Amino acid sequence: MRIVVCAKRDLLSCHFLNQLLPLLQGHELQVWLADKTRPQEHAVAALAEIAFIERTLPVDLLFPLLDTLPAATLPPAEQATFHGLSRRYGIQVETVADVNSPAMLQRLRQLQPDLLISARFSHIFKAAALAIPCHGIVNVHPGELPRYAGLFAPMRMLLEGATELACTVHWIDEGIDTGPIVAVHRQPLQRQHGLVGQINQLYCLAIPTLLEQIEALASGQPTAGRPQDASTRCYRSLPGADEMAQFAASGVAYWKPDEYRDWLLRFIPGGLSADAAGKPGAMPNPEEWQHWLQSLTAHCS
Repeated sequence: MRIVVCAKRDLLSCHFLNQLLPLLQGHELQVWLADKTRPQEHAVAALAEIAFIERTLPVDLLFPLLDTLPAATLPPAEQATFHGLSRRYGIQVETVADVNSPAMLQRLRQLQPDLLISARFSHIFKAAALAIPCHGIVNVHPGELPRYAGLFAPMRMLLEGATELACTVHWIDEGIDTGPIVAVHRQPLQRQHGLVGQINQLYCLAIPTLLEQIEALASGQPTAGRPQDASTRCYRSLPGADEMAQFAASGVAYWKPDEYRDWLLRFIPGGLSADAAGKPGAMPNPEEWQHWLQSLTAHCS
């Protein structure tokens, strides 16, 4: 099948792609990344911090450094950067400014995709884009639909006393988070751990369902999904300062430096030469990377 995976240019999407793409080998793949930001992300301090740990630090600062390492002479890291994923699987990974622009619609028509997979993609697919993939667009939403439509669903579930987090796999229609539901997956809320890592796990819960849908489509037995109950729908956009303060008082941290550092270390290739440290142009060894990341995350916290 010809599949376009639409994700976000951030750390969570990179992890999701690292888990999904190896399981899609044998299909014709492209990855499109959204790099959209909203003014409110810079106006609310807590949202600016989240943008920093999800995008600026890993994708803008760390990943370019890793992409300069000689991949051919080093054992692969557990996780690949976006550029590393392109090299590892021989696929095109590109950033998309507007998926609904005439140029991108033309690109999509030329690709003639059978299916689009969306996860964390910041753009809303309009009717013209929705009509192009022959089997439609399936989305992974990090909340239980229809009650938790919109942005920051895991945080809203926590603030309303949920003991579980959930993700919903659904088909995209012309609404926002309104399409037919294929499956809902749940995991216990772990208050002792950072929320961002638990959100990261939510997207991966959806992968078996995505693979089942691809197999069903390939065999001519697609799953239509069940309609959502619009009477229980609640859509919310970005939280404001008051809601972020309420979350800060909940006792659950959005991120924890030790967990975050360990996550970033998965992108560091193994086999870096310890005896090269200190030589001109030498690469730092893994212990130096770990010390640097530990110092950085401690400073950021």
